[in-house]
Amino acid sequence: MSLRRYSVVFALVLLPLVLAALAVGGVLFLRQGGLAPYRIPQGSTRVVASDAATIARGEYIARIGNCVTCHTTRGGAPFAGGRAFATGYGTIYSSNLTPDANTGLGDWSADEFAHTMRNGVSRHGVLYPVFPYANFALLADADLDALYAYLHTLPATAATPPPNRLDFPASWRTALIGWRMLYYRPLVAAPSSDRGRYLVDGLAHCAMCHSTRGARGSLPQQGYLAGGRIPGMGWYAPPLDSQQLRRYSVEELAAYLRTGTSSVGTAYGPMAEVVYGSLQALSDDDAMAIARYLKRVPPQAAGTSLLAQAEIIPVRDSGSGSGAEIYKRACTDCHGADGEGVDNKYPPLRDAVSVTAPDPINAVRMVLYGALAASTAGNPQPYSMPPYVQHLSSAEIAAVVNYMRGTWGGQRAPLAAADVEAMYGIVID
Repeated sequence: MSLRRYSVVFALVLLPLVLAALAVGGVLFLRQGGLAPYRIPQGSTRVVASDAATIARGEYIARIGNCVTCHTTRGGAPFAGGRAFATGYGTIYSSNLTPDANTGLGDWSADEFAHTMRNGVSRHGVLYPVFPYANFALLADADLDALYAYLHTLPATAATPPPNRLDFPASWRTALIGWRMLYYRPLVAAPSSDRGRYLVDGLAHCAMCHSTRGARGSLPQQGYLAGGRIPGMGWYAPPLDSQQLRRYSVEELAAYLRTGTSSVGTAYGPMAEVVYGSLQALSDDDAMAIARYLKRVPPQAAGTSLLAQAEIIPVRDSGSGSGAEIYKRACTDCHGADGEGVDNKYPPLRDAVSVTAPDPINAVRMVLYGALAASTAGNPQPYSMPPYVQHLSSAEIAAVVNYMRGTWGGQRAPLAAADVEAMYGIVID
């Protein structure tokens, strides 16, 4: 084929395809924010107030945002980073938030800090979506400045987190730009008058656990607060909406957020950690604002997630003994013959999340390994659940979980012993 014919083919066939691809890419690039997220402020000298009131406000924001939990490893200095987060594409370690000049935020300006919090792009490159920058994009300027001021009052700790252990192409940070083009869309700020929504969607970033992740770890976009399996943790987070929370009054829900217990249920697992490290510090007004907002959220269908679908164990007939007999022997002393429980001590099982959820992981996990409630100012001596992994066989655990979920949760598809055994590797962190 002559050069002229090649030119004609390119002009008639390939060039339109190239132009169409560039147009689509340009639209996607603009939808994730255009160039603005990648323009990190340089040389800013803006001074942030550091008076006692601002520092106290920043400390409160750090607490409600649960910064210390995610940015502290076991046995490490607070806020110095290094905690591991398992994802579907590898393990990511949290960063150092102390004012150390070399390994932390010591030489960051307030503008650079705010930019990173809101855009998920720092001097080190694009951040992975385990960091809730989409939620923090909703924070007010004054709150970000107060948080910056508070973090700079912490003891400077020289600590470098371990290198992330990620699969390709996630290990190549530049590839995250393509990921953002496909999956990231900046959230729309809540009305300034809706304090509850501001806290739920922004500072407390509830959707990071209580919504199902999309393809390739994408941020929760569908099924707003509709619940799902928490990646890498082996727990199911229930929906947060008016239907799921119907048994709570606004006042009871606000108290539950601060104490981790109620006559309706008790917080265990990751939620207990959030209550202990974060929500127990809520002011009365903020707890009530969150409760009022959540009680208005309409139920929605959970978003689809390839990861969640792969993790949920298919259920089959147990073929194992009488779950009722096992329950009577092992569970009635605390939870009662009719699953009624004891207020603020042993949670009721009727309509409990662990028995009504479509995913049986919470019920199996708690029977296997027990559960600890958070010790809070409002519940300083919580009651715990003992483990039964050494007392009940896999078949017996399947039978008793089937009995509880079928009797009080309306879940009729039973687990088999093999299903319980398949969960061992998922539920052990």
